[in-house]
Amino acid sequence: MRRLAPIAVAVSALAVAGGAQAAGPGCHPGWPVTAYRAAPGGVRTAHGSPRPVACGIQTGYPTSETTLALTRQGAILFSPAGSENTLARSTDRGLRWRLVGPTQLQYTSLWNTVDPQVVVDPRTGRAFWIHTTYTEDLRWPLPDQSPASWLVPTAVANAHGFEVYRSADGGRSWETADYSTANTADWEKLFVGPPRPPRSGAPRPTGYPDVVYLCANSPLEVTGPGRACYRSLDGGRTFISLGYLTPSASSPTGCPPLAANTGVVTPDGDVYIPQSCTQGTYVAVSKDEGGSFSWLPVPGAPATNGLGATVQLAADRAGHLYMAWLTQDQLELVSSRDGGRTWSPPLAVSPPGVHAITLPAFAAGPPGAVGLVYYATPDASAKQLSGYVSTTTNALAPQPLFYAGAVNPPAHPIFENYSDSDTPRADFIGAAYDGTGQLWGGLVKQFGPPDSSGRIATTGYLARLVLTRPTTRR
Repeated sequence: MRRLAPIAVAVSALAVAGGAQAAGPGCHPGWPVTAYRAAPGGVRTAHGSPRPVACGIQTGYPTSETTLALTRQGAILFSPAGSENTLARSTDRGLRWRLVGPTQLQYTSLWNTVDPQVVVDPRTGRAFWIHTTYTEDLRWPLPDQSPASWLVPTAVANAHGFEVYRSADGGRSWETADYSTANTADWEKLFVGPPRPPRSGAPRPTGYPDVVYLCANSPLEVTGPGRACYRSLDGGRTFISLGYLTPSASSPTGCPPLAANTGVVTPDGDVYIPQSCTQGTYVAVSKDEGGSFSWLPVPGAPATNGLGATVQLAADRAGHLYMAWLTQDQLELVSSRDGGRTWSPPLAVSPPGVHAITLPAFAAGPPGAVGLVYYATPDASAKQLSGYVSTTTNALAPQPLFYAGAVNPPAHPIFENYSDSDTPRADFIGAAYDGTGQLWGGLVKQFGPPDSSGRIATTGYLARLVLTRPTTRR
């Protein structure tokens, strides 16, 4: 028996290593993952369910406000990386990365207030990357991430206009649509989807099958007071103004532009944009590709508590709508099967025993699949937080089964929220599904507290939960 014991330990170790290898780079079967049922009144632990493996890996490039997208060619695009003017690209699930970016763009050395966003059209695989432009060149006095570049004022970015970059080859090369004179500022959000059916009479795209939309604060940063939207019918080459989403004759009152969020397009071509207002939260719905909007209330969703957004909207590939928000240290989720006319009761979807939740990112994938990426901790008094991923494949069920886990070593948190007192700051992080139905998260890993100038050393951090088949050894 004593001679057999080392053999059994070795076989067990090989099985664990094999499971991690099958899951991919950065995966650690020893990191705890919880299975639980979400319900209106709270959550309960689920027993007997096979647990996925938690995975987290660094890009090796500094980052700030992150988003990510997965191309049909299998590439991962992580925004931003190295500077606000470049992205990181990986074709081997995050093992190796290199910088890519447009050759024609307006440069900025500001990590803050740029709000870049990368998106992939799931129907065509075309990638889009957007960020604001500037009324003056802010590269003075030194390049990005240099020791003295903190001298450049960051409270106001002099933002004005936008540039949309598009890639048809999985992010290797990019073309630029320059709208630096557009009457927009920050919090620019891009989304893309199919056109309305021909019988609807809505405009038809040419040279590209889908419609590209973007909305941004206008004419000023932060305060707006408007939220201006644009549309492209040629795959992001040119854009036309659709006017103001808010304020408008159809919109509710008291809707700060920062309290809007990224819109979605369902398979029938309908457009949905979430907006929190002082009297409640709504979905702005357009059935003519942004030409006009009607406003549907979302019962149970919180009103705005200031200038910022309180909700996020996602649509799965079947067109079901989902809205998620954070309130009183609890993540909540609602769903709609009828285009936002009615919504399910709010479900509590935070994993049990997790506190200090902040900066959640929300996404949907195949029918019923939704996920959240966020920072949190099991210690309610802790300031340093770990990255977490929560995901389900049956969000439309009365009590969907979720899996959640930290995506870094639990004893070594990766993030502390310093709000506006640091640079680069992280006002938001990213979440996106790939074509296989895998949820990916893009977070910021910090290497320590701010230095004397308020700067923090960071790297991009790629995260996911992977359900692997058991490894059998004979």
